[in-house]
Amino acid sequence: MGLVGLLVDLFLNFLRALWNLILGRLPVPAYVVVEVRGPLPERRLLLPPFVRWLRRPPPSLEEIREQLDRIASHPRIRGIVLTFRDLSAGWASLEGLRRALVRFRTRGKRVCAYLPTATLAEYYVASASDRILAPAGAELWLVGLRQEVPFLRAALDRLGILPQFHHVGEYKTALHPLLHERMPPEQREALAAILEDVLEHVIQAVSESRGLAPERVAEAIERGLLSAPEAQARNLVDALAYEEDLPDAVEPGRRVRIEPWSRVRRRLPRPYRWRILDRWAVGVVEVVGALVLGESQELPFPVPGIGRRLAGHETIARALRRAERDRRVRAVVLHVDSPGGFVVASDLLAREVHRLAKRKPVVVHMGNVAASGAYYLACSARHLVAAATSLTGSIGVVGGKLVVEEFLERHGVRPEVVAHPGTATLLSPYVPYTDRDWALLVGWMRQSYERFKAHVAASRGKSMEEVEAVARGRVWTGIRAKSLGLVDAIGDFEDAVQRARQLARLPRGAPVRTISPPPVPLLPAPPLQSLPAAAALLKEPVLWMMPAFPGNFC
Repeated sequence: MGLVGLLVDLFLNFLRALWNLILGRLPVPAYVVVEVRGPLPERRLLLPPFVRWLRRPPPSLEEIREQLDRIASHPRIRGIVLTFRDLSAGWASLEGLRRALVRFRTRGKRVCAYLPTATLAEYYVASASDRILAPAGAELWLVGLRQEVPFLRAALDRLGILPQFHHVGEYKTALHPLLHERMPPEQREALAAILEDVLEHVIQAVSESRGLAPERVAEAIERGLLSAPEAQARNLVDALAYEEDLPDAVEPGRRVRIEPWSRVRRRLPRPYRWRILDRWAVGVVEVVGALVLGESQELPFPVPGIGRRLAGHETIARALRRAERDRRVRAVVLHVDSPGGFVVASDLLAREVHRLAKRKPVVVHMGNVAASGAYYLACSARHLVAAATSLTGSIGVVGGKLVVEEFLERHGVRPEVVAHPGTATLLSPYVPYTDRDWALLVGWMRQSYERFKAHVAASRGKSMEEVEAVARGRVWTGIRAKSLGLVDAIGDFEDAVQRARQLARLPRGAPVRTISPPPVPLLPAPPLQSLPAAAALLKEPVLWMMPAFPGNFC
């Protein structure tokens, strides 16, 4: 079998060498335009070819890294021109993109960013460039960070909907918008600390890249809106240029040819593949979306605090078991970008990760958020890598239900409930909790909270008192979590992969393979079938491990 594989590799690479010889004679531009848009998921969506043709998915960080690698490998291409369109990525994703640009520059290539307009997030990425250009009429909206949380309690009272929820930990504020009319002090304190950490990271990164004092960068952000001439005067922009001026402005005193990636990619040589030498690989399993029981699904529309994707425990467990059985997979990177979810789903997946980690090294890479139930399952891995701006922690539990009895009565609907015994109404949205029901729920939640802390203590080598000090539902940025011992390192996906290679004693270039479970069902479920799973996150009186606040911050 090995000899056959070697012969196949030789034949395919011989054909590729002939093709690359032809491509090497084709003209290529000095600079390639790379457009960054959308939410920048870490890994490409594994869609059937006909689905990708019908619905073009947004570019992933994986695909952008591959673009940069192919461009950097060509000796006649000097660099890229970076542009942005409808960028909606979280800060950890932006941090990963910025690290990829820095690695691209270390290979001797140049990066030039063109900013007709820019937010602080876009400028944060662009600041990693050698040169930043903007047209004279450009607008730089370098406004600071904010978190907007609408509180619904007054509206629920007017509608006659009773929120009955309990949270263990004063910072476990996922459902505070349903319980309070105003933001409680604990929630405001936690949000302010997160925004301060992220903004400090952004200011430090920009100041180092642009050679400016942090005070000058902070002053520009304090000003908020800058015109292109103002930004140039502050050394935030290197030169003023319109799009037609770019060939002369990218490298002063030298006119260069610029073409978009879509036209250049077909002229770039293909990398050689020696599958016979890739005997061992690092497998990647994704945990993306709110944790639910059952299969992973995609919602027809985003739900605040949840997003569009639901991470089903059965789907992820199949992927983990496949990684465990595959002898070629010597280590696993668990990419986690989830706000948490059902306690039971988190616990079942934590057990799967723990079992896999006893046989193979498992390294967790935290995306924009890996909090609450997602942090619970991540703790079962051997090594945790987070971005400086990842949101993690949130060690706590929240649970309860919405009671709609009065709401229905106001609209002429009278729900009548016959239950035996009395505890049968625990699951009913028509009957409020009795004192006995409430005591039962609170006691159950406290047990779950103690189990959560014990799991973290055992996994992270801490005492229960040390865990309690960083728990209580508090969400931490990655950089703060590192100092508290909740994660092991600050880095991006590439750093997590390299750590997995080291733990498995694999060579630095060992391949990376995304492990997808067998599709069940064969065809995607209709969007409406996924609505009950999303609705269950708010109506079922179960326990949740969710982050301390809903949604992303901007």
